[in-house]
Amino acid sequence: MKREIFIDGKRIALDPAQLIQSGGEGMVFGLGGTAVAPTTAVKLYHHPIPQHAAKLRHWVENDLSTRLPDGILGPTALVLDGNGRIIGFQMPRLPVGALPIKKLSSPPFWRKNKLAITDVLTLFHQIHATLTKLHQLGIIIGDLNDHNLFFTFHDSRFMPSFIDVDSYQFGPYPCPVAMQPFLDPALYHVTDFGKRPYFTPETDWYAFAVLLVKSLLQVHPYGGTHKRYKSLQARAKAGVSVLDTAVTYPKSARPLNTLSDNLKHQIHLIFERGQRTPFPISLLAEKHFSISAFQPVSPSVLSPQSSKLLLSVDGVIEHVAVRGKRIQAVVREDGSYKLVRLGIGGILDEVALFDGQPGYRFAGFGRYLVVNPPGRPHLLILDVGGGQPGRVTMVETALFRETAVFAATARHLYRIAGTWIMRGSIRDGLYVEDAIATAHRSQTQFWASPLTETLIGRHRILAENRFFLLHENANYDISIPQLMPGESLTGIEPIFTARAAALRLEIRQRGQIRAETFAVNFKGERVQPYSLDLPRTHTFPYRNGQGKSALLHEPSRLTLIVNCE
Repeated sequence: MKREIFIDGKRIALDPAQLIQSGGEGMVFGLGGTAVAPTTAVKLYHHPIPQHAAKLRHWVENDLSTRLPDGILGPTALVLDGNGRIIGFQMPRLPVGALPIKKLSSPPFWRKNKLAITDVLTLFHQIHATLTKLHQLGIIIGDLNDHNLFFTFHDSRFMPSFIDVDSYQFGPYPCPVAMQPFLDPALYHVTDFGKRPYFTPETDWYAFAVLLVKSLLQVHPYGGTHKRYKSLQARAKAGVSVLDTAVTYPKSARPLNTLSDNLKHQIHLIFERGQRTPFPISLLAEKHFSISAFQPVSPSVLSPQSSKLLLSVDGVIEHVAVRGKRIQAVVREDGSYKLVRLGIGGILDEVALFDGQPGYRFAGFGRYLVVNPPGRPHLLILDVGGGQPGRVTMVETALFRETAVFAATARHLYRIAGTWIMRGSIRDGLYVEDAIATAHRSQTQFWASPLTETLIGRHRILAENRFFLLHENANYDISIPQLMPGESLTGIEPIFTARAAALRLEIRQRGQIRAETFAVNFKGERVQPYSLDLPRTHTFPYRNGQGKSALLHEPSRLTLIVNCE
């Protein structure tokens, strides 16, 4: 089912396989280049309205795209339907490997990528310069948040990328949306941001400060808990920030002494006194941060009596698999990958694999290890059951949003070939496969259970998501309600138990994020999530004869939890 569009008088047929993302307002397709690496993108509105067309015409007629600072992925050409109606626009596409800036508010992400304070300061210097230039052009972002600001980092270079530019406020056209954690409390009273322009440069600088604090301290400026003011909105209205001594500061956040007194004073002015001025660029200097506070740490959530540290590395544990009572881990240290075999007594042996950049992905089935290079469709299968790893074969799989689609259970490797989901195993030394279910080109993704022969996944067909379960030799459709108008799916997290599977969906609507969990048994029937005793996502069961046990996989530590609840 192709979609016909026109750009600069040229007819273009869009294939569903070109879909990059479907959100609450529209769909984004890759265009030009190759199917794997399109050079531009087009956004098509689900329901084009005259306001969309007028705003886009203003942008194009004033030639704003040629005056933008680097990293602003704004409209470059209008997209028309067969009747000449404006239904969207063409734009540059996100660089390969771009990540949402919300990743910087995750302590595990810092540890896994060994980020330094200088990296983040470089990024925020560029964001500061971009905001300043936009305001000089009379453009206000308005809905600046950690979902529409991305960054890339290669060879110690950090670069920002700004998306959803069509929602920016410019000329007489308002920014019609707002995400409340980044919204200036002075605008909390507004119920319809599309009515008129409400945002100002000062509200952008407020959002900038929120992003900075979240990225550096891993907590919102109104995070933590307070006995009287229970919600973020109540705290914001009362001007009670994380600096207030009555706030219980989160243990997972970086200590406040990470910041200099001058920087803490600036946070006090913004989030307690309501000051709204451009953020002082001088406060982004390295001298305003305690570098020692940014060293990688591995916080323990376990009591010493109930846990045993199995592996601690000066690097990152990229992959963990359990085979009986044996544990297999792939570790990256100083650019080298190695395979570590463990038991409950600790390390049994180590085997060097290869040297390579960060980003390799792994899976394991039986005595075999699957290696996927970053950004590539190739899957190298190695026999790691003996001493030195031996190559078995190499196959290719499909990509979903530039990421190879593959997963492994204890016995099989699953990948996509053409329009089929394939199940593979080693028989008599050869890799053989069976086609077990249909796939949609570049629009199918799935995850595998470490406990049973089970896959759970989805087919993304334009704006519709169809979820499925594969268990043993049976294939089931999962009945999960479709998104409502204005909603977008921003995250999917699979959860597995020995008798069920679940998907935790992160859904965004009008600047609010909510999570919903949908669980099914192995007949594809919906069940109540609370009846399943769903595990924490960073642990998985470990059968070792010591009662109910699990492995806790942190970025640089692997811990056995004994008799866990």
